[in-house]
Amino acid sequence: MVRRVFPAVMLSILLASMAVSPATSSAAARTPGDVPDTKAPFTSHYFSETQHNAMNSFYVTWKNTPNALFVLGYPISEPFIEESFTEPGNYYRVQYFERGVLEEHPENYGTNYYILGRLMGNKLVEGREGEAPFVAVGNTNDGTWDDATGHTLRNEPAPFRSFWEKNGGLAVFGRPKSEQFQEKNAATGETYWVQYFERQRMEWHPDEPDAKYRVLLGLLGNEYRDAHHASEDAFKPAQQVVTQPSSSGMIYGFNAILYGQGSSWQNRGLALQLTKEAGVGWLRQQIRWQDLQSAPGTGCYSICWGELDQIVADASNAGVKLLFSVVKAPTWATGNGQNGMPSRANYGEFANFMGKMAERYKGRVQAYEIWNEQNLAWENGGRVASATNYMDMLVQASEKIKAADPDALVVSGGPSATETNRSDIAISDLTFYRQMFNDPRFETHVDVIGAHPGGASNPPDTLWPDNPGPGPNFVTSREFYFRRIEDVRSIQVSAGLGAKPVWITEFGWATKNNTPGYEYGNQISQETQAKWIVRAFEMGRTSYQPWLQGMFLWQLNFAPNWRAEGNEYHEQASFGVLNGDWTPRPSYYAIRDMQK
Repeated sequence: MVRRVFPAVMLSILLASMAVSPATSSAAARTPGDVPDTKAPFTSHYFSETQHNAMNSFYVTWKNTPNALFVLGYPISEPFIEESFTEPGNYYRVQYFERGVLEEHPENYGTNYYILGRLMGNKLVEGREGEAPFVAVGNTNDGTWDDATGHTLRNEPAPFRSFWEKNGGLAVFGRPKSEQFQEKNAATGETYWVQYFERQRMEWHPDEPDAKYRVLLGLLGNEYRDAHHASEDAFKPAQQVVTQPSSSGMIYGFNAILYGQGSSWQNRGLALQLTKEAGVGWLRQQIRWQDLQSAPGTGCYSICWGELDQIVADASNAGVKLLFSVVKAPTWATGNGQNGMPSRANYGEFANFMGKMAERYKGRVQAYEIWNEQNLAWENGGRVASATNYMDMLVQASEKIKAADPDALVVSGGPSATETNRSDIAISDLTFYRQMFNDPRFETHVDVIGAHPGGASNPPDTLWPDNPGPGPNFVTSREFYFRRIEDVRSIQVSAGLGAKPVWITEFGWATKNNTPGYEYGNQISQETQAKWIVRAFEMGRTSYQPWLQGMFLWQLNFAPNWRAEGNEYHEQASFGVLNGDWTPRPSYYAIRDMQK
């Protein structure tokens, strides 16, 4: 029986970490020579303040830590291998920062726990366990007690709990190892309220004029360096290391139509061939739930998979990976008889559908995106779905998917970039992201964050207000720009989700078309479209590494379908990289030839 009585926010953080955080010593190297080579991404940043390079995943972790400069400080060493003083006999590649030490854990590569903070606070506590502040206390029954250590985390007299929650929580500081108490600072001779944690020591300075400096952290990295490493080469000033950002993990994808084989316009084999020849390894296909499962009591309630079986088989045989974006509930599953999200009473039906799909296509469909642009009313049967309702649906679906295929990735539906806030039209994508990210279940039930930045007639490097696009329309709001993804990233990091990868599952630029509302495409030539698409991919491959790990262009082959419908100038056709007769446009050749 779990007796933990932390408040809800803290409890969710702790339980999430406990659920997925691996053991840290069972696979550790027993000699320096056993430590494996460091793994991608290979990147660096030079800090002239300390004359050291933050390197590779150490730098990634630093960037993803809220208030990194304050929480970790500057690097004070280059990476090197040493025996852990908290796990004697085990060796790790480490990098020292002013306030802590980060370790590579190769056994955790590919997870958020490849880099872990050393339990420096535990070292400080050694030998003091018998002192009154370090003796475990009983359950205080006020929501602040941690039964794992027997200590409380409070906001009085010092606001340490709020600081803990806002600046990384369990992953950064660990659990409380003492109560709050007054202690003299050896460096200043002054007495302050302090509290010790597994990875840190907090100190309260209530008279500090600047509020952000009223809680200070111990310079534990500096202290251990001075005591044990002062003369070692790794701590001597270093030259700047120049690295090329690794693109080995970047996913390149097209949105595509793979349905319709046998129609005069469709050629699925050619679509897969052109995808491969362009150097693109993934396709995103929207799957309409309403097309596959009919009402209870009918024949296809047991799900009629139909052409989807052959789509999956053909893609698998071609070596193309699949992201399924599942949308449009059948009318029997919705509350209003339309085709938006299912009603709450039918979330279980949707989850069962997703579980059966994941079971049927295990190992051949690599990722599932739960809904699409759910912040728009027209994607949801005429009403905007709240983030709470969406998360309730996603959680059930995610659990069924993972039970059927643990290796399948669950991608959150990408909200459409907008600042419109009307229940019958849309809710701001940034508002929706904040609401999703504030739900503690997002961390545990979503593998990848889906995003849909804008574009309109604005080049990918532009952004309102400092570097606006050419206009005349769709200029004066950040929703109309590809770099909207930077706003999403900012919210993600602020929510403590900086380590979770992001996929842009739709982006692109229209060209000449005849669809009202998309007139901006008439300003964009096919050559300009090609240039902007390549530049966006380049930004993703370089500027947005390592957090942006996938980009799916909108889109490959909608034009042949629209040509068959008699309107090759529909806006959907204009976004494509193929013409209506399947011949490549300039954008296709540009993608094929660009660096990846």
